[in-house]
Amino acid sequence: MARRKKIEEKNYDELIAVSEKRIEDLAAELKEEKVNLKKLKKDKIAYDELMEKRKKEEEIQAVTELIVSSGKSIDEIKELLEVKTEVD
Repeated sequence: MARRKKIEEKNYDELIAVSEKRIEDLAAELKEEKVNLKKLKKDKIAYDELMEKRKKEEEIQAVTELIVSSGKSIDEIKELLEVKTEVD
């Protein structure tokens, strides 16, 4: 013989309304967080591209400084690079 579940006296309409409201709030919060995540991913891509560009600029600047400090002309440097490439 199965026992009957004891039913308590509660304001079920109010409890249901509170639960539905909480679900609505959580759904809205989730939607906002998804938008935020999408923005963060886009920002990260832009940041990574910026960092790569800065790195290349720094490398170009370093090479430029080496060329200037070497005291050689552009033609001499090209010649040295061409000879080096042919040897490799």
